[in-house]
Amino acid sequence: MGSVAVGAMVVGTSLLVVFALAMATLEAQVDDSIAQIEASAEPITQFTIENANNVEGAVVSFTINNGGTGYSAGQVEVNGSAGSFLADLVISGGTVTGLNILDHGSSYLYASSYFLEVTGPNTGSNLNISATLGNLVYLNVTNDGSTDLATDFSWLFSDGGSPLNLSDGHDGYQPTIIFPGETFQFYYDSGAQATVSRLAITIDGQTKATSVL
Repeated sequence: MGSVAVGAMVVGTSLLVVFALAMATLEAQVDDSIAQIEASAEPITQFTIENANNVEGAVVSFTINNGGTGYSAGQVEVNGSAGSFLADLVISGGTVTGLNILDHGSSYLYASSYFLEVTGPNTGSNLNISATLGNLVYLNVTNDGSTDLATDFSWLFSDGGSPLNLSDGHDGYQPTIIFPGETFQFYYDSGAQATVSRLAITIDGQTKATSVL
């Protein structure tokens, strides 16, 4: 009888171990299933590239060769041109130290050398600013989903080239959040005089592509 009882105890203990392992496996499977259901229930990132356009012959940068003296608040434009470039003077002690560009202009001839000159009367003298022409790409991205989109985690690819972060446009690093229903305006220098034919944007694993006009 003693050996039978011991045998029954061993069998019972083995069954308990098997049952415990089975329950642990079942709990792990249930937890994994719940995680998958919750993941699938998360909103998917949705956005639209509204438009993308090349702007050739734009003023993409400038060099202040001589800040001059005696200047007051005013604006500069491209010399001898009816183009749309326009910028406000940044002045310190009567000397021009920078520009706040309001309009980069377009269609200026690459073969020509351009300088910027003050519009209207100004008491300053000897200002000399040269302009560099190139191609700018402008685009609008609309958040069509229900979640916020961070530009720090959004990437743009031009004609298969190196990625450009949407926080780092032509005006420098300016991170922002694109809220649901909001349209984000972005522009960048495509490099030299080259135009872009196609671009793609990747945000949170979703990628959209479009032609550039």
